[in-house]
Amino acid sequence: MARKTEKGLSRWLTATPDRKEKRFVMVGNSLFFNKKFCALSVGARFLYILAANESAGKREFQLPATKIEALGTPVRTARNYLKELEAAGFIELVRSGKTTRTANDYQFCFRWLDDG
Repeated sequence: MARKTEKGLSRWLTATPDRKEKRFVMVGNSLFFNKKFCALSVGARFLYILAANESAGKREFQLPATKIEALGTPVRTARNYLKELEAAGFIELVRSGKTTRTANDYQFCFRWLDDG
């Protein structure tokens, strides 16, 4: 019987020596080149992809301040990007963590598709 080999991700897509990741992001070409997605600031697009990674394939996600800071983005700047994504209809706030001092709960939404 032939031995099955597991390749992992292409070397230029990972920093791990074995090319295996616990989580990775898959984004469609149609999203990358969509006029409304391209109209977002570069930072908002990056944050959307980060949110896709954090969601682990689910619709709901959180972006804790510690995660945002670890990526070198100031929290205030990230909040502005989140507001931009909300205004453009890419995400929506499900639950605010302001009173409990926890991360907000967001979910991806599709209003941006409905705007013609």
